[in-house]
Amino acid sequence: MTARTIVVGDLHGCHEEALDLLDRLAVTSSDRVIFAGDLVDRGPKPRECVELAMRHEAILGNHEEKHLQQRRRAPERLSPDHARTRAALDERHLDWLAGLPLLLRLPEHGAAVVHAGVLPGRALEEQLPHTLLHAQCVSPPATKSHWPSKAPPGWRFWTQHWRGPERVIFGHTVLDRPLLGAHAVGIDTGCVHGRALTAVVLPGWELVSVPARRDWWGPKGGGVARYEVQDGVSCFS
Repeated sequence: MTARTIVVGDLHGCHEEALDLLDRLAVTSSDRVIFAGDLVDRGPKPRECVELAMRHEAILGNHEEKHLQQRRRAPERLSPDHARTRAALDERHLDWLAGLPLLLRLPEHGAAVVHAGVLPGRALEEQLPHTLLHAQCVSPPATKSHWPSKAPPGWRFWTQHWRGPERVIFGHTVLDRPLLGAHAVGIDTGCVHGRALTAVVLPGWELVSVPARRDWWGPKGGGVARYEVQDGVSCFS
């Protein structure tokens, strides 16, 4: 059997669903498993999600970034959700999170994994950390980003600007369904919001999902991003 590369969308503490997905995929020691960031917060088992990722690979998400920024902040100064995650993690977990990369190239597949997105006209290694961790609706060359529900007129989701050469696999933005585009593949399908946990399996670019066991967090603030494909380009509404 050909070794596979499996990239898993945002876990947000949904450890049981992660195990369901890996079980459905019949993951073996020959497979490479990469988690696309946002392992923690919102869901019930952030510690278990981090320790699962520690046995495989992961990239940094904006939720991990926030915890690292607030690492020395007193628990009473954290949001209730962040304080709950902090209480679940040890220093060794935070040390591991601090060493995570912002992107992983998969040259054998002509692809790369980032948490949120990229801007056109820049090599992947030249992308700003804020872009890699937060990009949604953009208006290049500006580097600012807006949520799809709050984007000014004319600002478009970054996938509508990106033309490669890498096919970028991303999470961060909760989509109404997985996105399999020519230049971008979106795999955050809102497991923690009661939707589904999704992975893309290479080299065949197969999308595999398992349902959430329950809604752990409630509706997604700002709503779920919906899109249509027009002339091969994902156009978000």
